[in-house]
Amino acid sequence: MHTRSLFHGALLAAPLLAMALTGCEGNNANDMPEGIALRSFNNCSQLRDYAEEVVLEQLIMSRYGWGWYGMLEDDMGGDTNAPTSESAGPDDYTTTNNQEAGVDEIDIVKTNGTHIFHAEGQELQIVKSWPVEDAMLLATLDMGEYIRGLFLRDDTLLVLSWFYDEQEAFSDRYWGGTRINFVDVSDPSDPVVTRQVDIEGWLADGRLIDEDAYLVINTWLPIPQEAWELLWSDDLDLPEMDWEADEEEQDRIRDEARAILSPLVHDIVDDLDISDLVPLYRDQEIGAADADVEPLIACNDVFRPANTAQFSMMSIVHIDLDDGDLDATGVMADGWTVYASQDNLYVAQTSWWWWWGWGDLDLDTHIHKFELGDEPVYAAAGKVDGWLLNQFSMSEYDGYLRVASTETDWWWGTGEEQGGNHVTVLEDQDGTLTEVGSIRDIAPGERITGVRMMGDEGYVVTFEWIDPLWKIDLSDPENPTLEGELELPGFSTYLHPLGDDHLIAVGYAGTMEGQITGLAVNLFDVSDDDPTLADQFTLESDDWSYSEALWDHHAFTYHRDTLSIPVYTYDYDEVYGYWEGFSGLLVLKITAEDGIEEIGRVDHKDLVLDSECYYDYGCYDDYWYAWMRRSVYVEDNLFSISNYGMKVNDLLDPDIEIAKVLYHPAAIQ
Repeated sequence: MHTRSLFHGALLAAPLLAMALTGCEGNNANDMPEGIALRSFNNCSQLRDYAEEVVLEQLIMSRYGWGWYGMLEDDMGGDTNAPTSESAGPDDYTTTNNQEAGVDEIDIVKTNGTHIFHAEGQELQIVKSWPVEDAMLLATLDMGEYIRGLFLRDDTLLVLSWFYDEQEAFSDRYWGGTRINFVDVSDPSDPVVTRQVDIEGWLADGRLIDEDAYLVINTWLPIPQEAWELLWSDDLDLPEMDWEADEEEQDRIRDEARAILSPLVHDIVDDLDISDLVPLYRDQEIGAADADVEPLIACNDVFRPANTAQFSMMSIVHIDLDDGDLDATGVMADGWTVYASQDNLYVAQTSWWWWWGWGDLDLDTHIHKFELGDEPVYAAAGKVDGWLLNQFSMSEYDGYLRVASTETDWWWGTGEEQGGNHVTVLEDQDGTLTEVGSIRDIAPGERITGVRMMGDEGYVVTFEWIDPLWKIDLSDPENPTLEGELELPGFSTYLHPLGDDHLIAVGYAGTMEGQITGLAVNLFDVSDDDPTLADQFTLESDDWSYSEALWDHHAFTYHRDTLSIPVYTYDYDEVYGYWEGFSGLLVLKITAEDGIEEIGRVDHKDLVLDSECYYDYGCYDDYWYAWMRRSVYVEDNLFSISNYGMKVNDLLDPDIEIAKVLYHPAAIQ
């Protein structure tokens, strides 16, 4: 098994090192534009010098700044599989609803048609799904930590979890992060964990392309306690901040504090082991001798941004699921918005990640491109004005990266409306993501709530009081143009293609005054320059209505002209005089010709009544406690999946129940 040593390649001659850090001719990170590109460390001394700089700024920010708050940014109905080669399997079934074909995304449900693998809380449930009338729970595997999601390739299931570990083997620092369990599911009734990889840090996102898994993990490296103690030492006579002073005087006070702290921070960082400056990991074969804890990344596989960022590292981890090799590239920064095509992975870093709480906050986003292959290679960098909504804000097509961004300050409360919303087209020109075309200042004062870019067309939803749906012509990268718009009350958050001329949208209905009235599913006709609303379905509720599909597209399943999404409502029963919640699956038939029609709902109340309580704090025989999460279609059968189990219903007539599966059946009295 291939792993990285900390000093892997450290003794290479300079020409060989330069080649190792270059993805291809002209793509050396050190040749990229100053102020945007990542820059590589040639050795561990350079890494240590940069760590000293970051620790010093972190201390200054803590005492003399406004505080820093990291903000996490949040992603067709599923891809469908061709007929299986095994005659015993179904001919058609839905898989994860991915943004790009051939690029699988982490989700809590995976299926191969004959079996469904569901991660809920700390448990992995394996259900036989074919033949559907024989659906049953085959196995439950308690992973011991919260499961973030799954990848499935052939008979290997990757279970990705959060975990916390206080073992001395990981040093005395607070240690937790991402656990990758390799589970052999060749016998689904007897899953076996064969390998466990622990990586210090928190999983932002990941992709699986054929046999190659790519994970983006952010690690907050611990600043030594003695460094924090410097801030309030009576012996140092650090200056007090005058919060009434002008900005120039406040900067002078910070500079005075830097001069006092700098040599002391240098001594503290100089005493650190290199392993304190990079994430740790452990690769354990189950049943083998205990594996050592090692640094995940070599010093010369680490890059730094031009801006001094937080004391943290973003790791792009690659695992080959066929041969088991693991390697990684590191960036001394944070990155949470991840998009990938089949060839490249992009990580977006919005400016608040390196803003220290004083001076102007530039609303821009740096985007870093990594070429995918045997190992991720840093290839190019660029930036756009504004911040990104989610992964759908980026789309690669025909060699260009299209980016939708909002430049209005909605987060920091400065009251500045610095522009509006932009669509920027970037091209990789010798390692620089260079702007070649753009549309600027769409709907000033509003913000983007939904984006979808596919081929030569793009669609952007903006919102302040009403919802304009903007149609964009992207066929000429150097001259993208607005084709038209549709204004209607409410807003959409997820856009899904229906053929070439229609979009299905999940969002909220509203009034022209900006009042939100409830969950809505819209069908837009985008065949002409100006989109039109072909049909709208609103979910009526006395109090509120909601769907996980509003913010997680993996909860959206559309196939065979049928859409299913989890929905939650709260209504008053006038007959019995009490409020009642519904948590179930809404099933709609949607076609371009006939519009939207509700064909049924699936309720898991009876699963709750027949089960042991799922919640530690107790249950009250109320079906509200069944949390509907996902749906899968196996031929003309609908699997609804909640934290209590699954039901199998007829896809076109959900009132017909075929089977049900309980995860935790109540003991028979």
